[in-house]
Amino acid sequence: MLKYLLEIRNKFILLAITFVSTLVVCYYYKEVLLFLVTQMHLNSEGLYFIFTDVTELVSVYFRLILFISLQSSLWYSFFHLFSFISTALHIQEFKFMSFLFNGGTFFLFLSCLLSSYVLIPFGWNFFLSFHSQHGFYFEARINEYLNFYVNIYSLCLLYCELFTILFFFLIDVQQNYSYIKKYRKLYYYIFLIFATLITPPDLITQISTTFLVILIYEILLFLTIINFCIRQFNLEAS
Repeated sequence: MLKYLLEIRNKFILLAITFVSTLVVCYYYKEVLLFLVTQMHLNSEGLYFIFTDVTELVSVYFRLILFISLQSSLWYSFFHLFSFISTALHIQEFKFMSFLFNGGTFFLFLSCLLSSYVLIPFGWNFFLSFHSQHGFYFEARINEYLNFYVNIYSLCLLYCELFTILFFFLIDVQQNYSYIKKYRKLYYYIFLIFATLITPPDLITQISTTFLVILIYEILLFLTIINFCIRQFNLEAS
């Protein structure tokens, strides 16, 4: 027992060192990071940002540094959690948890690329297209743009990680088909609550998100059942 407690303590120390060192490195490159967030992917001519408070730019730097440090520390904490429990897992459990961890890591990087190169430039240009049509002039505050960036990135990360989370609902497919049929409605209610929490207070958006999540779940369920049937057929044939 003492051995495990010492290992947990060491992992918390490593997490603290990782967080602090990431803060220091990000602070050293804060101007570069702010440039990557504000200018690199927008490609807008004459784009500039303003700040109306003398401490606003400093707070933006610290918010950006803290945001990046928390993202890296969050992944590192999941890595330590996986490495800690991996020794107590069976082979099939280890493969499944390894698949979830690798899938979550993949969707994490995918959400970074998708939000930075697709969603944020598209959303920015889409909303700015309205003021050019009516002769309005827009001066963006750096603080408000950072809020826009963080919100889009968080939503994109949440939707991407949804593909990994849905596999938790498919663990029992290979063991009991009747269980899936019995609790399918309960899963639908969970998806509805999840869509209500992550979407704006708009009925159409909530219903659309719910149907999207259900569709993804049913596709994954169908593919899992087919994979299970193929493996059973190969086992019987061999």
